[in-house]
Amino acid sequence: MPGVVDEIKERVSIVDVVGQRVQLKKSGRSLKALCPFHSEKTPSFYVFPESGTFKCFGCGAGGDIFTFLMKADNIEFGEALRVLAERAGVGLRPVAEVTAEDQERDHLRQVLDAAAAYFHNLLLRSNQAQAARAYLQKRGVNQATIEGWQLGYAPESWDALQTYMLNRGFHVDDLLAAGLVIERDGGGYYDRFRNRIIFPIHDGRGNITGFGARALGDDKPKYLNSPQSILFDKSATLYGIEHARDSIRQSGQAVIVEGYMDVLIPHQMGITNVVASLGTALTPRQMEQLKRLCKSLVLALDADAAGDDATLRGLEVARDVLDREAVPVPTWRGLIRFEHILETDIRVLALPRGKDPDEVVLENPDEWKRLVGEALPVVDFYFNAVTARLDLHNPRDKAAAVDRLLPIVGEIVNDVVRSHYLQRLATLVQVDERTLANRLRSLRQPASRRAAQPPVAARRQVARVDLDDHCLAILLYEPTLYWKVLDLALSPDDFVHTENRQIFITFRSFIEENSEFDVAVFRQTVDPMLLPHLDDLIRLGTQRPQVSGEILEKELTATVLRARKQRLTDEINQLKFLQAQAKQESDTTEVTSLAQRVNALTEELAILNRRLDELTVLWKISGRR
Repeated sequence: MPGVVDEIKERVSIVDVVGQRVQLKKSGRSLKALCPFHSEKTPSFYVFPESGTFKCFGCGAGGDIFTFLMKADNIEFGEALRVLAERAGVGLRPVAEVTAEDQERDHLRQVLDAAAAYFHNLLLRSNQAQAARAYLQKRGVNQATIEGWQLGYAPESWDALQTYMLNRGFHVDDLLAAGLVIERDGGGYYDRFRNRIIFPIHDGRGNITGFGARALGDDKPKYLNSPQSILFDKSATLYGIEHARDSIRQSGQAVIVEGYMDVLIPHQMGITNVVASLGTALTPRQMEQLKRLCKSLVLALDADAAGDDATLRGLEVARDVLDREAVPVPTWRGLIRFEHILETDIRVLALPRGKDPDEVVLENPDEWKRLVGEALPVVDFYFNAVTARLDLHNPRDKAAAVDRLLPIVGEIVNDVVRSHYLQRLATLVQVDERTLANRLRSLRQPASRRAAQPPVAARRQVARVDLDDHCLAILLYEPTLYWKVLDLALSPDDFVHTENRQIFITFRSFIEENSEFDVAVFRQTVDPMLLPHLDDLIRLGTQRPQVSGEILEKELTATVLRARKQRLTDEINQLKFLQAQAKQESDTTEVTSLAQRVNALTEELAILNRRLDELTVLWKISGRR
């Protein structure tokens, strides 16, 4: 696998891949641009053609063409590999698991495409769909939207779709797997969607994954979605994302609404950064998609929902998932701890009572834009929602208010703004501000391994390959070591190779979710395209000399620290290279900014060197160098 990956990197220019998404400007031997992964006014995103890497010195994103494509398009490693291999004209070694899964997915897509065409044709031409067309017209949906979004109609029949699909050569098992029919208790099947308007649901790449359907009669539920399948996962789906992706990326903002019409009408009126959560509270996987596209989120809530438990839970999901700015703090062990502060702007739009987003947009698009522009910062929303439900004269409710609001105040990046809200909270609960400030300092200490992960660093492709493989081989050979080196805060950023990074991500999830580590079971969770490389790593681990667990732990620690030392050295050299370019261009502001970054990383490198020296002394004492 590394051979194929390296061959792709040799054939595909990272400049071409990145240049399709951002406007690159020549800067010496590198290129720079505004970062596509966070909002900024001054370019801090660099592409280095010689090493085939990119690095943003603003948000920390960095890596190779695989990392960039995965982050930009929100896809997994296997899909990025297939896309880039096709672009490079490189053949991939067949893997049985991939072929079987891909064939099943492709076949189900054909089933869904055929069903969508059937529903769409009925809506456009069938007399049975008159009520559906009248409903859409009443809601303000025009013909261009009907055709552009491939809306459809499912007839009031128990087997119309089934009959059509079987006559087209599909099998009933295909329809069952695609969620189009339901099996009867007494045998046989019937159509899932009947007398409903059909909304095809797509993934970010434009493939149909399932359907949403609105009842035209009194059938319950009013809205019905496809069931879970290998293609459709409601918790990971955002309706309209395939139409909204570019607009969200360009504007730096996504507006999240609840239903299909709430998306269709704004897009029809030219407001194209709107997606829907399909009527559910926001989920981590939905937020993961959005955070790759923008740094500003607006949640459009109806007046009744604003402040209810589901809304607050959705906002908590957003806060848990979204990126945070990392502030380095040395620990007593000589390592680096990072305090993380929320860097994404989350706002809440409270709709006029009795109005849905589509109604507001249809009546007055400018009013919608005003509401979005005046959306309440999430901190103010929390203050209003939480305090409205508590009696702040009651000591217990005062404590509850502090417990809910203080962590949110702590995630505000700007010191002045954070101080303002701290004063506001102190006034509300009538507690001395210094007491809250002390409590806030304790809260901002990292409470989990996740909070200790440093930001992504730039890497040379030729560096640390052996350290990469060695570290993973040790973990796969003795997985329990993962729990013994938690203070190292191992993260995907500690691995230079994309394949190793992806295997570690899967390893970390598996070991944290399972009480025992079974290699055979673990292999089933790994992307099939990575299995050949995984097997190589497992063999590397089993072929190493037998040593005690204590020595193996020291060996793993040393390996990780050496890898980080190399990463820091690489990044310092990279910054010095950019600094030299800035001097040639007489950009004194940039020279000063880069010098500050070099000094900060140099201090971090010195701390790492001291930690390695301490480890070397321990090894000498134990009789092993």
